[in-house]
Amino acid sequence: MAGFVFAGVVVIIGERNPAQGDGHASRSLRLLLPCFVGLATASYLYALTSGELVCSRANTEQLFSGAILAGDAVVVIVALAWLLPAYGRNTHGTVGFFRGLIQFAAQFSALMVTVSASGFTNSVLRHSATGWADTLVWASGAFVCATVFYFWRKPLPPAPATLPAGQTPDQWRDEVLLNRRAHIASWTTLYVGGGLAVASGVAVGIPYSHWTALPAWLVYTLGEASLLLPGSIIVAVVWAVPRE
Repeated sequence: MAGFVFAGVVVIIGERNPAQGDGHASRSLRLLLPCFVGLATASYLYALTSGELVCSRANTEQLFSGAILAGDAVVVIVALAWLLPAYGRNTHGTVGFFRGLIQFAAQFSALMVTVSASGFTNSVLRHSATGWADTLVWASGAFVCATVFYFWRKPLPPAPATLPAGQTPDQWRDEVLLNRRAHIASWTTLYVGGGLAVASGVAVGIPYSHWTALPAWLVYTLGEASLLLPGSIIVAVVWAVPRE
């Protein structure tokens, strides 16, 4: 996936956009670049996990690597969706189809990180997780799914009553509103993915003796973090999807 994203970056930089397509292409590029960093890092972390000998540590490393992958997979689809208006491929309802695909992918990714968090707590604690902890995980997952749907469906706000001279409402939407949303989504992807990668790297260096009996509160915290952090990436990038 990282190689595919890199190929997309090369295409955006090397190809000339049609008239008024630069803004859309720049939003796609903003999303693809931090996504490439995250996916390349996840690839490295999965390579480390494949040689792991301590099960609890491997579960923790894979928990964070999977969180990066779940969030960045949605970012890739949103970035591709921005290439449609950038290169004049937004006819025949193509953008609408991509919006539906983004909603499905985002909900599926949110469900997968929820299942992963629940499986992690029960695996590390050997199916002795308390009922409230399981309920909290699934409630957090439901909250992420509902938030994703809300921001995906919410229409764009109207343009301000006063705009800079020569700027139309459509230009304000593209050059100010959607650019700001893509900017927030790209930095969220970079910072959250970097934080998850650092956490996984720290786990690699913790000695075996510390993994024999992790405290329950730490397991619950790690499970919630692995759900809510990629959830923030998914919500931020769905907020920045293109409109028809």
